[in-house]
Parts: sequence; C-alpha cells; structure tokens
Amino acid sequence: MTGLSRRFAVGMMCVVVLHGAVGSPARASDSSTDITTGMQALVDDAINHASPFIVRIETVGGVQPLDQLLATEDDDNPNQFRDNPGSNFMVADGPTTGIIYSADGFILTSSFNFVRDPSIVTVALSDGRQMTADIVARDRVRKLTLLKIDAADLPTPDWVPNEQIRPGQTAIAMGMGFGGSKPMASVGIVSAVNRMMGNAIQTDAKLSPANYGGPLLDSSGYVLGICVPMAQRPGELAGIEFYDAGVGFAVPGKRVHEIVAELKEGKSFHRGWLGMTVDPKIEKGVAIKSSADPSPIRDAGALSGDWIVRINGQPIKHFGHLVKALYMVPAGERVNLQLLRGAEHIDVEVTLARSEELGPLPIEEEPFDPTKPVTEEETDSPQD
Repeated sequence: MTGLSRRFAVGMMCVVVLHGAVGSPARASDSSTDITTGMQALVDDAINHASPFIVRIETVGGVQPLDQLLATEDDDNPNQFRDNPGSNFMVADGPTTGIIYSADGFILTSSFNFVRDPSIVTVALSDGRQMTADIVARDRVRKLTLLKIDAADLPTPDWVPNEQIRPGQTAIAMGMGFGGSKPMASVGIVSAVNRMMGNAIQTDAKLSPANYGGPLLDSSGYVLGICVPMAQRPGELAGIEFYDAGVGFAVPGKRVHEIVAELKEGKSFHRGWLGMTVDPKIEKGVAIKSSADPSPIRDAGALSGDWIVRINGQPIKHFGHLVKALYMVPAGERVNLQLLRGAEHIDVEVTLARSEELGPLPIEEEPFDPTKPVTEEETDSPQD
C-alpha cells in the first residue's frame, strides 16, 4: 500500500469511528479505544515501513571534544578565532543512528555522532550485516555526516516533499541509540517549519543522542528530515541542552539533498568567520573594533570604527542579530554586508573563512578595562 493510500485508509477509518460515536449507542470510551487502537496501528505501520533503512552506528576511538577557548596556542601568534563545541556536554561511547541514503552504500547521520573524531566506524544493517564505514565528509554547521559502506541494492527511504511538511502533522523520531536489533520511537507533531534560517523542522517528539542521525517520519513512514541537535549559535554540540525537552530539530529532505550532493564530493563544511572583534562597550549596534590580517572583513575594505548595519538585507541592531545572521552560514559562502562609515553606506560582499585561514589580530596597547564605567555617549548607536 502506498503512503497516499495508507493515509486515505486511516482517514476513512477515523471518519467511520467518529460517525459511529455520534449516531450510534456506542459508548464514548469504546470510541476512544478504537481511535487509540487505530493510531497505534498507524504508528506501527510507519515504524515497520522505515525499519529496513535505519542503521545502528558504532564508533571506536577518538577523544572528548574540548573547549577550544582553553586550548594552548603558539604564544607568538595566537589565533583568537577558534571553533568550539558549543556545549560542555560529555559525549559518551555507545551506539548511534543513521539511515541508508542511497542503495549503493551511502549512509547519512548526524555530525554530533563524530565530534570525538573516531578512528573506526561500523554500521549494522537491519538484515544483521555489520560493515566498516568510511567518513566521506562532515557538515559541522547543519550537523550532518555522510558515510560509505561497501554494499549494493540496499533499501532506501521515501522523502516527504518540502511543500507537504506542515505544522501539526504527526512526527515520529526513530533511533538505534539504545542498542538491540529494533529501533526505538518517539511520537509527536511537527511544531514549526523553516526554523534555524530555513535549515530545520521543529518537532516536540523527544530527541536525544539515542536518535540523533535517525529519521523524523510522517505517519506513512516517509522521511520528513534527519534528527540533529541545533541552536541559534555555532558548534556541533550546540542545542544538546534541549535533550528530551520537547524542542527538537530535523534537517528537511530538500536541504539534506542539497548538502549531500556536496558531501559526496568529499567537501566538508566548517563554521564561517568574518575575522573581526566588536567593541564590547556598545550595546546597540555592531561596531568593528579590529580585524585579523588576513580576514574576509579586512579584505572587503572594512575599517575599525565601521558599523555593520545589514547582512543579506536584514537589519543588524545588536550583537545578537549578527550571530543570528551568520551562525548557519559555513565557510566558503558569501554574505552581503552594508557598512556605515560616518554618513556613508557601503555595500560589500564577503566570503566567510575557516578559523585556521585567519591571521592574528593587532596587539592592543591599551585593552578595554571592563571595570571602567561606560558613559551614555559611548553606548549610543548611529541607528538610534
């Protein structure tokens, strides 16, 4: 039975049950039981449909990710721009989840499962086979990883078209993180779409390391997206604090396909940096304090004292706006900035860089003293 026919059959079942509850002497409790039984059958059907393409992933080796802000650097040439995990969550050993992306052995999962940079990765298929997998590439921004195993004719999922994903529809998160041969499931709804700068579906189905990398399904067992931790800040572990909180995210199929096309070419994605510091005394607006040499912001001709007033057309009125505009943009992608220098607006295009591509910041002879009182004039923004 196709997904459409399954939905139609279940819809007719619910109509018949509800009609019987109104027009017959059947008790309300009987009707409720019938509806619950019907929903249980619907979820069971979706799980059975999806189980063949869900895999268990095990990793061996690697080290706990450290807060890179504490990492030692060459004192003569310190790099002020460091990628950090985004959380102090301790990543434990244990099975994780993925799905078969294509019949020729590409496996898709979450980059969360690989922050320890494991030396060995194995994949257990639903038919009982276990295979060693190679990491093809990782997207540390949208939290996806592509693996490859030596296999063929594997079962693959059906994906829900983006335009058919809507708030309120049933969402089933599945995972293999508890071990065993059968996946676990958590049922909820799609809470919102186009979250995280258009990169995520939001769901209230419980998400945790047990199902990160697993599918978020609709009621027919079709894949809505891939479950990942996300938050409005960078870092592969950012968002882990929503663990089982009823606020979870999944990368929708449309976005997945775009990203996987590049991951298959061996292209990994990293956090993108402008390569600048901002004036910490200013609460309203974003003023450039200094820029690394080299850096994208310096190469674009920006000067110390310039204000960033727009990014990709969106107003930037404080530092939080700056973070929100850039946290989902990986290195190598372009953004359009509008700078304010005196009374002049300057439009520039900037290609974000990886942290290791940035040079050092200038040494400041008189660094800002946080104990010094800030005057009202120093906190004014030219946009006020």
